[in-house]
Amino acid sequence: MKKLYPAIPLLVLVLLVGSWGVHHFAQHRLEAGIADFRASIGPNATFSYATARPRTLARGAHFTAVTYHNPAMTLIAADVRLGGLTGNNVQGEKIGSIVLRDVKIMTQTSSISLDEVDLRNLVLPNTDRASADASRPLGFDSLVLDNGTFTNMHLAVPTSQTDVTVARMTVEQYGMGRTSHLDLDRLATQINLTPTRRISVDHIKIDGPDFASEVASLIQSGHLIHESHPHTMNLKKVEIDSTHPMLQIDHVATSSFSTATEDKMDTTLGNLTLWSTGNDNQTILNAFGYDHFNGNIHINSTSDRSAGRVHLEPMTIESADMGNLTVVAELDQIPFDDMAIIPETARIVSAAMTWEDHSLASHVLAGLAKSRNTDPEIYRQNLLASLAASDDASLRAMGRFLQSPQDHPLQIALRPMKPVNLMMLGVALSMAGDPSVAAPLGLTISTP
Repeated sequence: MKKLYPAIPLLVLVLLVGSWGVHHFAQHRLEAGIADFRASIGPNATFSYATARPRTLARGAHFTAVTYHNPAMTLIAADVRLGGLTGNNVQGEKIGSIVLRDVKIMTQTSSISLDEVDLRNLVLPNTDRASADASRPLGFDSLVLDNGTFTNMHLAVPTSQTDVTVARMTVEQYGMGRTSHLDLDRLATQINLTPTRRISVDHIKIDGPDFASEVASLIQSGHLIHESHPHTMNLKKVEIDSTHPMLQIDHVATSSFSTATEDKMDTTLGNLTLWSTGNDNQTILNAFGYDHFNGNIHINSTSDRSAGRVHLEPMTIESADMGNLTVVAELDQIPFDDMAIIPETARIVSAAMTWEDHSLASHVLAGLAKSRNTDPEIYRQNLLASLAASDDASLRAMGRFLQSPQDHPLQIALRPMKPVNLMMLGVALSMAGDPSVAAPLGLTISTP
């Protein structure tokens, strides 16, 4: 035992020298890595920090007060920790973990702040080094990421007076060809125009899409790709309000599957409530004497993108207060790459509707009587007499329905000689009593 005592100081000396050597090597590797990074981002971008310390075996680093700037954006982080650095410019730079705290990202049009960004198994794209007149591209479409968690995110877009906050967002399996997952808690959006609009969702979960391929498609063509594998989306407690409540949905569930030319989608809106906008801005709800709509909606659809057609089979709307509607329909001229203009282009090829009334019919009659300054009962009796005396079987069927709505479900079939524009359907139906309008529409009404 005594022979070991003289060796202890030597062992300590070896450990100290070895530790110093490893630290010196790690520091040298860190400085070389920083120099290489600065060269890769180009002359129009800058990277600075207050302190930089290497981590064990030069496989990572800890930075404080980091600032990255290029002509398009500025990123500031109070603290950045990197670990598990591997790879090279050929294979791609791989980062086992990167954690940023107190982050701010600023562009000319928006700003983002986050309490923390935690990324795991990140592979940076193999892009060319930046040239003298351009910064290195961010390459969001070609990143690979196993897991990313973003905490307390706030996005501000002053030009549109929009603020968005997210308590927590997690992205899993991001990368070209990967089945990705998104989980988001407490999304809140405020649009500070007059009047102010607020949109909030308690929870969003999306499973299945290839987010990276969708980003690449948007960058390259401006349109989303049509994916050929199943994906689902679930939302809980969706709310929109302004100076008054406007919309609330307890649960939204969507599942879809696509092929090269076809999409199949199943969507459910559970406990949907829509409020009228008040007497200053009349809506159809106001006109028919309702202050809100409450019910459930289920839509099952098949879309043929090559033909620009959509088949609804069925769409159901169930309202305990108003009644139940079932619709089977075929529509064409659907602009799948620009869905915002559907009302302008979409046409009804055929449709069949069944209405089981709870209270809507009496509300509609009362609204029509009010618009004509007529006593509701007198208006109702005159209308029933007129319909009963009609030579048209459809109008007589409408009379039987209005005579006792809850006893006679109303069935409406529409088989127009030529497809009818969706925006013109309401006008056409309002003139259905005219045979010259009803016949081209192929309109028939019946009560079983």
